[in-house]
Amino acid sequence: MPGEPAQQPQQQYPQHPLKFPDMPAPQPVQPARRSGLQTGGWITVIVATAMIVGIVVWLGLNASRVPTGTVEEREALSEVQTPGDASPAPDSENNVLVPAFAPWAPGTKIQTTDHRPAPGEHFTAQSCTAAFSFTGKDGRAYAVTAGHCGREGDLVWPTNASTAIDYASEVGHFIFSGLYSQHTPATEGTDVGIIEITDPDRFMDVVGAPIPTGIGEGLGPVDRLCKTGATTGYTCGTFEATERVQIVNLDPGVEDETFGDIAAVCAASGDSGGPVFADVGGRATVIGVVSGTEAGRAGEECYEGMEDPHLMSYSNVKQVMAVIRHAVPDAEFIPRRW
Repeated sequence: MPGEPAQQPQQQYPQHPLKFPDMPAPQPVQPARRSGLQTGGWITVIVATAMIVGIVVWLGLNASRVPTGTVEEREALSEVQTPGDASPAPDSENNVLVPAFAPWAPGTKIQTTDHRPAPGEHFTAQSCTAAFSFTGKDGRAYAVTAGHCGREGDLVWPTNASTAIDYASEVGHFIFSGLYSQHTPATEGTDVGIIEITDPDRFMDVVGAPIPTGIGEGLGPVDRLCKTGATTGYTCGTFEATERVQIVNLDPGVEDETFGDIAAVCAASGDSGGPVFADVGGRATVIGVVSGTEAGRAGEECYEGMEDPHLMSYSNVKQVMAVIRHAVPDAEFIPRRW
């Protein structure tokens, strides 16, 4: 979505192991009234939260500005790539799925293009966020993001790629989008996309500290949830509604119908595809993937505790797992109790 996002209050990113922190006190700002939302009906008008950015490929053939990551950063990522040996919480009844291997941590920043940019070329890319990653039985690696962030074949890059070397080889490509690909009844109208990661060793920027991946497919309803996104970082709010029909404004004059849940959580351009979390025994457990925010309010400032909070749309964990099982039938997950 064109345009600069509004400035957000500085957030404190959680450290590993993740616990949901107290949020800053609400600022004394009178919010605008909600528009474009039928609060008593079943339809919410949202705008997809992918950021469209203009980029030039520089002919920097002798140097790359893609980060390689410090030793500490790489060690922190390595610690959360495989399931830990921690015992389940006492009397835990929370069943989660843990990837056998997760090359990207939840909240990894990505950008996508529909072709390989050439040196000196002016082009546009979509900035999004990856919710989590996993592998198949054959060892191939995948990541989950929003379906509107790319079509089958679109290429995926680190967010700060800028030189010809940076764009010589992508880190992955889209193999499925619930909005653009052929689908089944279980995946129709689902704003979830699957990326095959073809360069899992390349360092990728992450929002905050890397955390383990746990997917709460068997969790019951939650009252409070949080999300992580490349633009607004870590924000929290309350659950509002489930399985709502949503009209998504993907491009000017282009609308599509999708389905998902609604929460009163701040989100903005670039947050699309980010993980939506619930707190399970002090651990962040993925329960969804960020899709969009209210049409007409995407450029407004938002913060937790405001009188008229923004609404964020997200694909719930049931939808996410349906897409994974359709696109990657041999995906490897290990059942755990948290």
